[in-house]
Amino acid sequence: MKRFQLFFKNISERIENYPLALPRYIALFIALLSIRLCLEFFANHRLFNADDVLHIGLWFSFIVLAFILQLQYFSKTSIDKIIKLVVCCFSIALSAPIIDLIVSQGKFSKMNYLSINSTSDIVKAYFSIGGASLTRGATIGIRIEIILLVLASFNYIYIRTNNFLRAILGTTSIYTVLFLTGVIPFFIGQLNAFFGLTYGQNDQSSIYLLFTLDLILVLILLLKLKPDVIKIHFNWSFILHLFSIGIPLLVGIWIARFDYPKNWTLNPTTIYFFPLLIVLTFILAIYTADMQKMVTHGKRQLFQNSLIVLLFAVGAILSFQTLFALFLVWSINFVLYEQPCECYKYKWFSSILNAFLTLAIVMFSFISFGAPMVGFNKLYILAILIISFSSSLGFSKLKHYFS
Repeated sequence: MKRFQLFFKNISERIENYPLALPRYIALFIALLSIRLCLEFFANHRLFNADDVLHIGLWFSFIVLAFILQLQYFSKTSIDKIIKLVVCCFSIALSAPIIDLIVSQGKFSKMNYLSINSTSDIVKAYFSIGGASLTRGATIGIRIEIILLVLASFNYIYIRTNNFLRAILGTTSIYTVLFLTGVIPFFIGQLNAFFGLTYGQNDQSSIYLLFTLDLILVLILLLKLKPDVIKIHFNWSFILHLFSIGIPLLVGIWIARFDYPKNWTLNPTTIYFFPLLIVLTFILAIYTADMQKMVTHGKRQLFQNSLIVLLFAVGAILSFQTLFALFLVWSINFVLYEQPCECYKYKWFSSILNAFLTLAIVMFSFISFGAPMVGFNKLYILAILIISFSSSLGFSKLKHYFS
């Protein structure tokens, strides 16, 4: 046992200390995920489409992100080392479809969410690592994969902290989060029943829920990697900045609902627009505030680029029109703060651009709720620009006061 523990420790330390930039590990995760998806489709004998790839990809992304954050918290290891370790150990995920292919030869295993119809089913499935069925939901391969991950997590936390109780708590937390992702359809069904909603064609509720959760975890991870951003942003100035993003989003929703009430309905898919927009508010606020702060606190290009990717991902998952609106938001910020323009240096002109930035944010939520961009009332455009321009001048003084 001691020899095994020493071997385990040496391997984990070699992975953690390998001198390779973190973006390369993102590429590794995408590569491993692609292989896993291919193996899973063969193991399930499944005809797949773009939604299947997106859905399962978002699910695995959530698992890996949640794994990273929990393992870092309980092991007290630096976040960059944990990222390297977890991404490399994601290769264990390749074992499940391979095992199922060997056991069932692709005829009986159906990897899927757990079949849960009541709270008693949840309890049974939790303690049996997936429930009674070995061929649907948590297949034999998935259960073996989970057991391997749980044992490895326990061993890693125990080696790093030399604390048995902490290792038990950490492992339990990791397994519980993993299990809860397997009963997502049950929770969505309960929420739909609460609001009296029924599924329609091309339902995207699971995808939007997973995507929102992924955004939250990615944002937390980015802030852990850049703790200086937290120190700069989370103050009264940032709260004011949140309002400067949140209010235009609400204005866009109100105008869309007032002018085009039949273009958007509340259903199991669109109900997730609201948490998605809340997360987007934080991403936009951090991104635009960081663009302003980088002038005096130095550039954080990788952090900014990561936030841009998140913004574009939000737009892309909703529609091409919303992607264009968020591209417009980025474009105005680029002209404001990036070379060769750097228009933030010119007070009046920067206030004009900030007014157009507010208009772009309003248009994003306007489009998100089913309204056509060209149908935006011209009087609304003029009013928003005048109000935004006036408030931008006063807002800059207010932020300076709180900074």
